[in-house]
Amino acid sequence: MVSEPEQTDRHQLQTLILGVASVAGIILLVTGTMLLAPILNRFGFLHFPLGFYLVAQGLFIAIIVAAFLFVKYQDRLDLRREEGDETP
Repeated sequence: MVSEPEQTDRHQLQTLILGVASVAGIILLVTGTMLLAPILNRFGFLHFPLGFYLVAQGLFIAIIVAAFLFVKYQDRLDLRREEGDETP
């Protein structure tokens, strides 16, 4: 059986890893899109250059989706902790 402080420490570590991974993913996505925008501008989407469209709309949508995914996985972690699941 896992003691309460160990379970709390594990939960906090998992939450930290999830948060850092989410922020790192968003930063990587934004940086990659900004660096690739000039190349993507050669192609069009809805009569706009693709790079411009991704920076103006696509990143916003991606960040919203990433926030929803973060909340979904955080809820799973919280529910697993509340249920006292001992699986790692």
